[in-house]
Amino acid sequence: MRTLSIIVGLMLLAAASVLSYISANNGSKMLENKETIVIQYVDASEEALEDEDISKALKYAKLAIQADPKDRRGFLSYEKAMDAKYDAYGEESSDTPKAENSDEAMMGC
Repeated sequence: MRTLSIIVGLMLLAAASVLSYISANNGSKMLENKETIVIQYVDASEEALEDEDISKALKYAKLAIQADPKDRRGFLSYEKAMDAKYDAYGEESSDTPKAENSDEAMMGC
């Protein structure tokens, strides 16, 4: 019985060692894949900004964040897209007349 326990223990130890080795190698590959995916989404977001397609730029930036929330590049890409979005709204609203400083303008009438 004791021999059987030793054999089972050694087999479990060997299996744990093999699984540890496999997961360590697979983990580094997963990190490389995440980085590649984030870079692709950030590049797509920047291309969409160049084409002035803000909704696509935001979409790709969000996908970059979802791919790896720890990678700052996705957040920077999202920030650029949001800046472009609000700059676009600022340009459109600059054509609208400004309210004068009077009681009627302050009341919204």
